[in-house]
Amino acid sequence: MMRDVPFAVCLAACSSVCAACEKSGPLADLDTRSAPSAAAPPPAAAAPADAAPAAPAARVMPPRPVPTTNPTVLITMPEQVQLLAIQYMAAMQAPQPSDAPADPAYAKQIADQLRAIAKTDVVSSGRRIDMIMEKGCDATLPRESVARHTGASLTALLAHGVLVVRCADRALQCLQSTRDASDVLCTRK
Repeated sequence: MMRDVPFAVCLAACSSVCAACEKSGPLADLDTRSAPSAAAPPPAAAAPADAAPAAPAARVMPPRPVPTTNPTVLITMPEQVQLLAIQYMAAMQAPQPSDAPADPAYAKQIADQLRAIAKTDVVSSGRRIDMIMEKGCDATLPRESVARHTGASLTALLAHGVLVVRCADRALQCLQSTRDASDVLCTRK
């Protein structure tokens, strides 16, 4: 039956339904015809001549699940703490517009130098370096290993787009942020 209806009739019916949708719903009071266009920004108040340029937005992190003095989240901790740990670890690895572009070649060079102590892998196109160990991962290992075996600093890694150095063994994983040397978070099974 629908095959016999001309295309123009279907188009007209759809247009009238869409027009009705534009006038109802949660955005019905928004009049797009009077809104300023994207090409013409709204007029801004004149800034004083001695005003400093706007600083980049501060990095927003979710709440830290445990204090930096005891950076390990245990499986026996409340579910809310464990969920916060997952969110926090994801945020540690998430690139921000102000971060340097990832340099996979540099990350691979660092990972190759860390092979003396662990099996290594470059993850997320050079944003994270993993050190997989039989045993011995702890909160200080990623930072100390980078300093001792590569001669690089966390600041140098960050300048090349590496955001996290992670160590993991059978019971523990620890993520070391390159943005802040004191920002380490571990999870234990």
